[in-house]
Amino acid sequence: MNFSLLLTSLATLFTLSSGQEDGTFREEYAEYATTLREDLLRRYDAAVPPRSRRDVNYSKAGTDVAMEIRMFKVEGVDSSRGQMRLKVWVRLAWNDLRLSWDPAAYGNITQINFRSLPPTQGTEIWTPDVQLYNANVGNAATLDNSLATAYSDGSIFWSRPGILDTLCKFSGLVAFPFDSLSCSMEWGGWSWSGGFQGILLRGAGYSESTQEDTAGSSYQEYSIAEVSVDLKTNFYDTFPSEPWTLVKYTVRLGRASFYYTLLIILPTVLLTFLSFGVFFMSHEVGERLSFGITLVLVIEVMKTTAASFVPVCGELLWIDLFMLVSTVFCCASLLETMAILFLAFHVEKHVLPSWLAWIAPWFLCRSDSDILVESKAGRIYRQLNRENSNRLHENKANFQKGAKMEELLARQFSETDTERLIFFENLFYLLDSDSNGLITTEEAATMLSFVNLSLSRTALEDILMEAWEPKRLFDCGDFLEICVELMWTIPFKEIKLGAENYMSSQSRHAKRCHTYWLKWSKAVDKWSRFWLPLLYTISLGFLLNLELSDEYGTGSAAGAKMFEGFGLVSMSTPGLLSALITPAIGLVSILTWVQMRHVAQKWKAQQKAAMKILDTVADNTRARPRWTVRSADLQNFRNQDLESEEASNDDMCTATFQDDDAVRESLGDVEMSHSATMLSPRSKTKACHEWEQIARYMSKAPA
Repeated sequence: MNFSLLLTSLATLFTLSSGQEDGTFREEYAEYATTLREDLLRRYDAAVPPRSRRDVNYSKAGTDVAMEIRMFKVEGVDSSRGQMRLKVWVRLAWNDLRLSWDPAAYGNITQINFRSLPPTQGTEIWTPDVQLYNANVGNAATLDNSLATAYSDGSIFWSRPGILDTLCKFSGLVAFPFDSLSCSMEWGGWSWSGGFQGILLRGAGYSESTQEDTAGSSYQEYSIAEVSVDLKTNFYDTFPSEPWTLVKYTVRLGRASFYYTLLIILPTVLLTFLSFGVFFMSHEVGERLSFGITLVLVIEVMKTTAASFVPVCGELLWIDLFMLVSTVFCCASLLETMAILFLAFHVEKHVLPSWLAWIAPWFLCRSDSDILVESKAGRIYRQLNRENSNRLHENKANFQKGAKMEELLARQFSETDTERLIFFENLFYLLDSDSNGLITTEEAATMLSFVNLSLSRTALEDILMEAWEPKRLFDCGDFLEICVELMWTIPFKEIKLGAENYMSSQSRHAKRCHTYWLKWSKAVDKWSRFWLPLLYTISLGFLLNLELSDEYGTGSAAGAKMFEGFGLVSMSTPGLLSALITPAIGLVSILTWVQMRHVAQKWKAQQKAAMKILDTVADNTRARPRWTVRSADLQNFRNQDLESEEASNDDMCTATFQDDDAVRESLGDVEMSHSATMLSPRSKTKACHEWEQIARYMSKAPA
């Protein structure tokens, strides 16, 4: 094709060098052009491929068409519908020797125009049948009609502006919104195979419009980042011996992702971190739960907003994964709040229901507070009254149900008896915590052990199980009968005190359970404040450096079929290092916190030891009366050999103390204000005289 352009240039140069002026731009151009058109079209058939000098071996018929697309701007991309619209100029060039002429015979004109239309629309000359295979609307309808320019050597140039409305098999959308969207346009002949219409590239096959001020994109989401062109030959079963040339344009579009980062990703990250604020709220704050629920709903609204920008598809996009991670952490903070509120106000021993508590008895399902199953006062009472208790246990087997009722029927009821019955009924309502009108054997026996101190809880259970067989649940009437049989002879004041003691034990048990679970709730809050934000930050580090891709644009067999879920997941070495920075910072923070805590504890221990030493020194240096001594210092002082001239006085003083045992016993362990070993010889002598005076005074004192 470049050879044809060279011939045109050479012919023009030859005409000018020979003194013949180009008549294309002369006044007589119209007359010569009209005559030329009539002569060229007189026996021209537009449905027959042109004659040219082809260089291919498989066919000498027809011509080769050079193709070039000039990219003007992106008009629109609809990823949900899989469409791309580009404003382009489609340029085609070919040779048709039937349209060549001798310029000298026609006023030296070298070019002429013909009405050129698609082959089926009544064109004056033959035009290439090059179609966009994956067009949403055919290019015959979207490209404007224009005139083709023919040159005297038979070369034809045809440029048509218009819109390419393409159905795309997008590639790269899996990384939305940090994706580079790719769309391929496949061009080829529809009626003419390569045997009559070969397709070549004119230059690189594409060019970018930079001369026009209106070319390019501004304030748009997409811009053309890169264009690549490939040629290949296909064979179809309908024409197995004829090659069909296919030109594949791959347009890679750059997305303005800052919009999505600012309005979707950043608010979602901030809202997720804001959801962690509930860890710093007290469990007594009623708005803690509603705050977490509100943030989860806001995240769902953000997810709905993000979903409006992407198609409904089976592939897992990056934005879907990001929203999923943020939703999980928001829900985790909400679940943590629910768990905290449950634990903070829980007063039972078991967290799990009683019928499930046996599955995991030590896995956060019960507190360390044992239920007071028996009165401690009753145990001491039975130990102090062992003889009476043994007699009662011996008569336990001879217990007769209804004996006390018969005894009461034989005498007249008093006012105290009525008070007892009313009090017993009130006890039943206190024991019936679930208000179902029934209490268990264990509940009845436990309460009775606080009132009837002479019988243990086990003994009371045996009596209830034997005397009221086969009942294991008692209603109000049964409980009144039990109280009459087992507590009627007990003084009413003791019954009231025992019932109050039972209720106090239940309150104490509930308070201990509440304190235990409250401690657990605070511990969960404490760890959640650190670990959940750290884990979310680590997740963000990996997400932002994660590279998701697909095989749709590779032309492989795997890329020919649509997949669901995750595509190809990879991470570059710099991305991996960048993602590991956050966990490294978190690890360093943990180690630093542990080390600082260890140093603080060590410093606190040193301060405590220093204060203890100071207290000891202060005690040792405390001002004491001069006449107070320590026995150890006195003994050491007796064994010292004075080197000064007062040695004889010291020996006399020591002898005086040795002879007077009463004085030594009276002195005992009395402390001395200054250590004898630290005294000078003169001071020792003076102290000895003082001790001698004290000894004389003590010997005269009465015993």
